Amino acid sequence: MKFCTFEVRTPVGPFERLGAVVSEGNDLRYVDLNFAAAAEFKQRGSSRPQAMADALIPSEMLAIAASGRGGVEAAEEALEFALENEDATGPRGEQIIYSPSEARLLAPIKQPPLIRGFAGFERHLKKTFEVMNMEIPKTWYERPLAFKASCGHMAGPEEEVPWPSFTEKMDFELEFCCVIGVPGRDISEEDAHEHIFGYAILNDWSARDAQGGEMAMGTGPYKSKDWCWSLGPWIATPDEVGDPKNIPMAARVNGETWVETTPGEMYWTFSQIIAYTARDENLLTGDLMGSGTVPGGCGMEMERWIQPGDIVEIDMGPLGVMRNKVGLKPEPKPYTYK
Repeated sequence: MKFCTFEVRTPVGPFERLGAVVSEGNDLRYVDLNFAAAAEFKQRGSSRPQAMADALIPSEMLAIAASGRGGVEAAEEALEFALENEDATGPRGEQIIYSPSEARLLAPIKQPPLIRGFAGFERHLKKTFEVMNMEIPKTWYERPLAFKASCGHMAGPEEEVPWPSFTEKMDFELEFCCVIGVPGRDISEEDAHEHIFGYAILNDWSARDAQGGEMAMGTGPYKSKDWCWSLGPWIATPDEVGDPKNIPMAARVNGETWVETTPGEMYWTFSQIIAYTARDENLLTGDLMGSGTVPGGCGMEMERWIQPGDIVEIDMGPLGVMRNKVGLKPEPKPYTYK
């Protein structure tokens, strides 16, 4: 399935709902899974159809992710009911199926508990470290390593991404992530797949002229990454994706294709990443484990730079197309360093 979070406007304000994306060619529809389940319970004669649906399929992404395979199977049944009964409505006449003109996709998870940015692709790391006059540390070959990032601003589809005042070289990254579903601790590599709810595009916007100086400290990037990430447009369950190494990927800027590739093998797989991270540590529902940029997947590697006002599209086949406009460059904000 392709799970999304969408917003609908009503006379009493906007509401966010959990949905499933149904695509036929370029035609997209969003199915409200909670109301679809309630409609099915009503059809079966339940006296409390909405309460039953709320317990089985809560209309919130983290709740369905935490419910494991049982929750996904319930969502699949609700989706099947909705598509077989397209004129059905919820118990109080609620709309179930929306077109993109009737609803707006948001970031699937607006505020994840934590983002861990791994570096899964050696060729990308070699190129970018070379540009920053650095070498890949030996420890990277011994264990999966990551930096932890702020979740303060998670941009959704079509949302404008601000240009920070402290950079002249803003960059996109062709990157994806796995989303933790069932939480866990001390997870084995063999069992790690049971904790993956799905995969999504994760655009790790970067201020490259700030990044090098921060990484020289040895603590990883800081402000060069933290002002904004993009997640979406949906989370695809593992059966939709297959082997992540074969995901077709492209990055387009103002309609021009800058890179088209498949990621290939990760040096550290998501199973290894999860097992290592969960050692004596709790993984929480909604944690994002970034793959790192795929080889050739950023402007820094191509020595091409996006500009204010550009439209950046990250296209990853079953993971959808994440489209964001880059904001205008603000006036510098003076800051005195000691």
